[in-house]
Amino acid sequence: MSTALVLAGWLLWTALGSALAARLISNIPPRVGTLALLLTLQALGLPALVLLVRGARWLYGIPLGELATMGRMLLVCITAPVLFCPIAGGLFGLCWAYRRTPDADPSSSRPLAIYLGEALGAAAGGIVFYFVMLRLATALTTAVVVALFLLVVSGWLLWRYRSHASRGSVRLVWALATIVTLAMAVGGRDLEEWSRGWQWGEHLAAARDTPYHNIAVVQQTEQVTVFTNGLWLLTQPDPATAELAVHMALLQHPDPRQVLLLGGGLAGHVEEALKHPGVEWVDYVEQDPELIAFSEGFLSAATRESLRDGRVRIQRQDAGTFLRQTDRDYDVILMHVGDPINAQMNRFYTEEFFRRLGQHLRPGGILTFSVPGGGDMVGPSHARLLGSLHKTLLQVFPQVRVLPGERARFFAALEEGSLALDPIVLAYRIGERGLELVHLREDTLQDLMSPSKLDYLDSILGELGDSPVNRQLSPICYFHGIRLWAAQWHPSLGRWIDRAAAIQPLHLHLGVGTVGVLVTLFFWLGRTRYRAAVGTSVFVQGAAGMVLQVVLILSFQILAGFAYLQLALIIAFFMAGLAAGTLGITVIRRSWQQESRAVSWLAGLQVGVTAFPLLLLVFLSPVSQELREGLSVAAASWVFAAVSFVAGVLGGSHFSLAALASTAAGARLERTGGYLYAVDLAGAAAGAFAAGLLLLPLYGVASTLVLLSLLSLICLLAVLRRPGSA
Repeated sequence: MSTALVLAGWLLWTALGSALAARLISNIPPRVGTLALLLTLQALGLPALVLLVRGARWLYGIPLGELATMGRMLLVCITAPVLFCPIAGGLFGLCWAYRRTPDADPSSSRPLAIYLGEALGAAAGGIVFYFVMLRLATALTTAVVVALFLLVVSGWLLWRYRSHASRGSVRLVWALATIVTLAMAVGGRDLEEWSRGWQWGEHLAAARDTPYHNIAVVQQTEQVTVFTNGLWLLTQPDPATAELAVHMALLQHPDPRQVLLLGGGLAGHVEEALKHPGVEWVDYVEQDPELIAFSEGFLSAATRESLRDGRVRIQRQDAGTFLRQTDRDYDVILMHVGDPINAQMNRFYTEEFFRRLGQHLRPGGILTFSVPGGGDMVGPSHARLLGSLHKTLLQVFPQVRVLPGERARFFAALEEGSLALDPIVLAYRIGERGLELVHLREDTLQDLMSPSKLDYLDSILGELGDSPVNRQLSPICYFHGIRLWAAQWHPSLGRWIDRAAAIQPLHLHLGVGTVGVLVTLFFWLGRTRYRAAVGTSVFVQGAAGMVLQVVLILSFQILAGFAYLQLALIIAFFMAGLAAGTLGITVIRRSWQQESRAVSWLAGLQVGVTAFPLLLLVFLSPVSQELREGLSVAAASWVFAAVSFVAGVLGGSHFSLAALASTAAGARLERTGGYLYAVDLAGAAAGAFAAGLLLLPLYGVASTLVLLSLLSLICLLAVLRRPGSA
């Protein structure tokens, strides 16, 4: 959801800048100095944006390692982009107007070169970031490098067109900005350390960006805490948590020999598992290959020693990929992969993933994990999360048991009677195996497995028997995580989300269809509102394009286990598709005898825009799941990027035709681009917000794609009425 809010804030500010430029274009003289000034301000704004985000915890009072409240998250997402995005949007609107032809032809497509250049630049930036900067530089270094590039371009403009009466004040601003940016480049290492200190506090020991995480290690006296992507991952040493997480599972099995750890090895779980005398090997899976190497030096000697034990095999790959490739089976599988509060973590708690885990359990095998449980009194939000997880596990495992607590611990077995639910039996096994445990004793077990506590939680789960099953493309537990977080922040927000959750997908589609009929009647009855229909179509296409990007990123994340690295490639190929679509329309337009052809072409393209979400649904359906999973991660990266490219081609063609159709219908050429670009970005912002907060987590991928197709169909009906028709 934070990604959706960041995208929404970014796009809205850019839309505002573009709309403002279109509004003021008649009062802004077309001087090169104006463009150079905006480029210079962009150069200052980009590093400042990174520094502001890094200092957000200190500025807005967000405790270290905690999720930001909705208010603070919105504040960061609204304030940070203001340093960069309005200028970017204003540049587009101004360049579009400056590109207009001096003749009276209102339908010239020369300004489309601006949209083409913007798309090509975005694609090139994404590809350079993906292949070069992400692997070699930090975010701040990347921002400084881009700032220097912008200053070179603006300086070249000031020098190349120095005869165009650009004011000396612009040159002064450029000189000062260059001095500041060069100072940041020269003192880059110190600035990096200082800004990381703002982000993580005075006890920061080390920080690093990887293709998977931002890793930060905070050290206070003998205690080390590791954060990934701003959230708590582990604290070391923490023997109480490690003992409970590992031994409660291994004691369930009468003779555990083969153990699989999905995460948790750095938290001491490997060390605890090896204490059981019968354990022959432990497979420890950690996705980020740099996480272990980076954090190992800060861990306890016992944990480092356990990772080098001959019985331990460290698998540096995604858990899903490992399970698809390995042929080993296990007596106990322990998951310590994070809570299902976002799309990345939710995939570990789906029916599909549980089924794959079950395929790697030996007879009598046990699966265990924990999630936020709400303590002794389980509230409605926690209950819904536990109910969905319980229902999902029962789709695969005949026997499921949940122990209540601040962390509700799930145990699942493929055979009835495999779970040892008697604390006396577990206490006997502790003595039988010679385990010297400090925090997990018979009295602790009696409290954890108190019959009254178990009966209380069982009664709650029994009332939630109709809870929806959590699936890969219907990530309802992700939605429960949002609802849990929202309810903790503000009860009214939680109630609003509860009301939204009560809307069934069928009712949503019927409601949208009804609104669509009214919208179509509005555009078809009375006087022609063609340009308004085109603007509506651009808004919807902007939203659809952004939602499609989120769907592709989510789907790739489910398949490969990471998204940060792929996000740059998917968006870069989408922007390349925008450029290709714009270029294609520019070439095709040369053969038109009448500019009104743009109206017919826009309606025809709207048919393809309507059909594309349904075609994507076929690609992502369970029918093609085996085909997708048969791809290597590298191959899948390019397949998803290619699909994104096709979506971009549709988006670029649609925007170009919309601009040409609007001018053919009488819109002022110099303002058309700025306004439509603002509308396009506003739609993308709405799509990012709706997809991340509600549509995907609540309704899933299938319903979301059907909804996009339905909205595009409404736009198709609206633009079928030609401008000037009776």
